[in-house]
Amino acid sequence: MNSSTWGYLFLVLGLLGILLINLFGNITINNEQDYYLLKEVTKSAMLDSVDIMAFREGIGYDGITSTSDPESMHCITGKTGEIRIVKERFVESFIRHFAENVDRNKKYTISFKDIDECPPKVTVTIKTEESLSWFAKLLGKTDKMDYETDTADVVNILNAILESEV
Repeated sequence: MNSSTWGYLFLVLGLLGILLINLFGNITINNEQDYYLLKEVTKSAMLDSVDIMAFREGIGYDGITSTSDPESMHCITGKTGEIRIVKERFVESFIRHFAENVDRNKKYTISFKDIDECPPKVTVTIKTEESLSWFAKLLGKTDKMDYETDTADVVNILNAILESEV
């Protein structure tokens, strides 16, 4: 009788250990994947949104045309070789690249905190809501409880500056 009790105890402790390893492993791996996805998508979107005409001809904010934003334009007008990105093109490219590579089972909230066209600098925040794990679904929990808050969400923030050698 005594040895069977020890056997049951080790079986329960083993299952509890596997359950905890699965829970914390999923959170860690998902956060790492989201961070590297954010990093690569931001890099490719910044390269896609470079304004080639402004680089070649030295176009900056002139106060007349609506193609550039005066709040995010800090370059000298008429100076060639200055890299400039277009805000709208960056946002469009970022969302397209992110949607192509994202995990479809999670809910993401993307916010662009700061986008400067010249010199090119962006700040992107991605908030990920973790989905219920397989053992919570097994217990019949299909939605959040009243006492659960949004503070357990994983937030990744990336500041990126595009540089080049001229």
